[in-house]
Amino acid sequence: MPDNWNIAHLNSMISSKIEESNSLDYKASGAFFDGDKKKHDVRTEITKDISAMANSNGGTIIYGIAEYSDHARRHLPEKIDPISRSQFSREWLEHIISNIEPRIATVKIIPVEIPPNPDHVAYVVEIPKSTTAHQAMDLKYYRRYNFESVAMADHEIRDVMNRLRFPTLSVSASIGFNRFGNEGTLHFEIQNTSDVLAKDFAVIVHAP
Repeated sequence: MPDNWNIAHLNSMISSKIEESNSLDYKASGAFFDGDKKKHDVRTEITKDISAMANSNGGTIIYGIAEYSDHARRHLPEKIDPISRSQFSREWLEHIISNIEPRIATVKIIPVEIPPNPDHVAYVVEIPKSTTAHQAMDLKYYRRYNFESVAMADHEIRDVMNRLRFPTLSVSASIGFNRFGNEGTLHFEIQNTSDVLAKDFAVIVHAP
């Protein structure tokens, strides 16, 4: 996803028909207000969707893009459906997200102005993959599955909570040569991408 979100990129996603996935979700402005729902239900739904993304592999939720209503195109973005920033501010959204337990510390909320009305925005919410399980306001745990947020089974919750128990290592390799093009050296780099100390590791190299 881009470092700097703007209206051009949102329009590009719509014209390119970038489909929803387990790491991308579109929400129309009705996600913040629906006459058929109480305000508590709206808050619960927001915490459900964001915690589900964190409990899975992380991802992005864009509030302010509507999907097609017909079944054949239901996961494709149809148009920008702007949100009133004066009615639903970034701070309002931050306050709702803060109700997730435990709190997701590194969530980013990026307002994207929708011209020509300076009050109209879309909110891009970038959610990291968590190292523990997060609970929505209805006291349930969710994960992303087939474009939806579904309740987690007990073993799934335990698996997510165990992410902090084991380190996550990534291995890369490169070959270097001298200026004559021979006497190459094979260089390995092992990086710990988790918060858990990796005391021991082993690398198996298969060479043809």
